[in-house]
Amino acid sequence: MSMAAPTPRDDALPTTTPTETGGPEAVANAVGTGARGEVVLEVKDLKTYFFTYDGVVKALDGVTFKIRRGETLGLVGETGCGKSVTAFSVTRLVADPPGRVIGGKVHFRSANLLFGLEQEAKYTPVPKSNRVRVKRAFRRIRSNMQRMSAVRGRAISMIFQEPTQAMNPVFSISNQLGEVLLLHRGPEIVDTLLQAKPNAPEVRAAVDALVEAGRQDNRSEMRDAANHLGEVVGVPSFGAQAFYIVRAAGATAEDSGKDVLRALRRLRLSNFQRTYLQSQRRLMLIDRATNELYLEEMRREAINRTARIRLRGQRGRERIRHFHYRLPGLKGRASKPLKDELFWRTVRLLEGVSIANPVQVARGFPHELSGGMLQRVMIAEALSSEPDILIADEPTTALDVTIQAQILELMRDLKTRVGTAILLITHDLAVIAEVADRVCVMYAGVIVEHGPVHDVFRRPLHPYAQGLLASIPRLDQPDKELSSIPGSVPDLIRPPSGCRFHPRCPYAMPVCKEARPPMTQEGPEHTVACYLYKGPVAPE
Repeated sequence: MSMAAPTPRDDALPTTTPTETGGPEAVANAVGTGARGEVVLEVKDLKTYFFTYDGVVKALDGVTFKIRRGETLGLVGETGCGKSVTAFSVTRLVADPPGRVIGGKVHFRSANLLFGLEQEAKYTPVPKSNRVRVKRAFRRIRSNMQRMSAVRGRAISMIFQEPTQAMNPVFSISNQLGEVLLLHRGPEIVDTLLQAKPNAPEVRAAVDALVEAGRQDNRSEMRDAANHLGEVVGVPSFGAQAFYIVRAAGATAEDSGKDVLRALRRLRLSNFQRTYLQSQRRLMLIDRATNELYLEEMRREAINRTARIRLRGQRGRERIRHFHYRLPGLKGRASKPLKDELFWRTVRLLEGVSIANPVQVARGFPHELSGGMLQRVMIAEALSSEPDILIADEPTTALDVTIQAQILELMRDLKTRVGTAILLITHDLAVIAEVADRVCVMYAGVIVEHGPVHDVFRRPLHPYAQGLLASIPRLDQPDKELSSIPGSVPDLIRPPSGCRFHPRCPYAMPVCKEARPPMTQEGPEHTVACYLYKGPVAPE
């Protein structure tokens, strides 16, 4: 049985005035770049519509937020509020047709990610209906998608909500994770192989120490000895390979040391393989320079055709100079050291997300894994490139509590070590309270409340935010009866006029039906869109 939304508490009503908060100038300073770090992602008035036969679905209708370096921003709301559409719109992954980003601004480190958007399509209203006829310029759409390759993955990475739909069932797990590693960290991987020291004088002693730890069947000492061996040869992934060789041999095996030394052959490159790796490294550096050019074009919002032609010519000449590496017989032999290195790096990634048998999983295919294991593979793939921004769309939904805690710790470590900014989309308010710095409450395609997570949880202002928090149990009030918000998210083809929450709001007033409430400032960086509060209007 549904219960009415909670009545506003005295401390939920506005207690500050423009004078007390310092006036509009202080408000502007409060929501600026701040002391936490530079703004790496700025979204302003983002609008995404879906053009269907029934009409135009206004999935996002003016979404605005910022994410600073090393900060976690939580995005919460009911199913159908537009949280996932926000993530797909930022990365320009909205399926077209039927969806399109039609307006707004998305800036990543001053680069306009929506550069060229207005030239991709033209809209013509259909008379006497709620439909719109869309004429798309597919050549410009394809060109802009190529430009977005400079951002996706290395700069902005994403954990998708449905891992079964995000992974290719034809290729193995190691192939798909290895492709991500090669695409975003290829030059560094090749440099590691070219600088490997398989013949170092300390190798034999390190192998003997690993074998001795294997005879004692001490997993901790085995892992330490394997990591030391990887440091000695200059290839950390070889430590993982040696660990699994000795572990598989067991405590009674006598020849595991010979197997480890035999595995070192993959690091002894022939001149043919070394030349292949050097050629691949040059191609990767050209691709990286192309991505940097795309980013510069999005910053200046102008196409540099001369530089594009020059880079395209360099890539073409490099491929022609070494065309023989693409022949079937030669390519497999030349690329074997790189494939082996990518496989064992994949194993290390899977170890990082607590997969029990990473070697077997890396050799397997997506259909052989459960939903929770696939989710962890997706998380490993997203974290592998150490991005500037990580968009996590329900990252812990299919995971049990212990694995969920480990994944959140991995994300927290990435934020601390690299400075990654995280956009965390989830229904779990407990996760938001634990890991988020700020939170945006979203309803029907608009953000209704935004502020520091402690302020929003302790003093929720918008009736929708109050309803969400009142619907979860509390340890300090075990006898409290839970309540729910009556009704459901409205049809976004014909959304309610004014405030979109007013049909479900117990405090709705006539003005709520007439015009959308402005976003007002109710505390340091705490804003709300509701006519119950009359603080200073928040700056854009």
